[in-house]
Amino acid sequence: MNEIVHYDTVVNWDSGSPVVEYKAMLTKEVVADLPLMALSLPYERSEEEIMLGLDLQFEGRSNAEVMNIKLARSAAKGDKDAIKMLHDRILGKPKQQIETHKVVENYHEFVDRITAEENKTIEAEVEDIIL
Repeated sequence: MNEIVHYDTVVNWDSGSPVVEYKAMLTKEVVADLPLMALSLPYERSEEEIMLGLDLQFEGRSNAEVMNIKLARSAAKGDKDAIKMLHDRILGKPKQQIETHKVVENYHEFVDRITAEENKTIEAEVEDIIL
């Protein structure tokens, strides 16, 4: 089956003359893959890091590897956010438990029950005052 490709028209200028180019538009699938592709790219040190000889240990590593190493180092230094993030990634986020109660009474029964509980409380307070 042939895939339908949508194109975006782009006008570039070359030596003062317009040049029309057609570029394939990004699809949902391609956009969804962009973060993974960006993480897979090789890590590039900034010019300042190169001049100062910093981050040499990251040569040849991917962006994802460098990010994880830096995160682990931050956690090891005591950064609580980094520790939590690592725990969530390694162990998985803790499951939240929700307690539910099934109530089987109609409105009138509910009001009668609440009224009875309040009357008991009032009676106990009156007894405390009298004694």
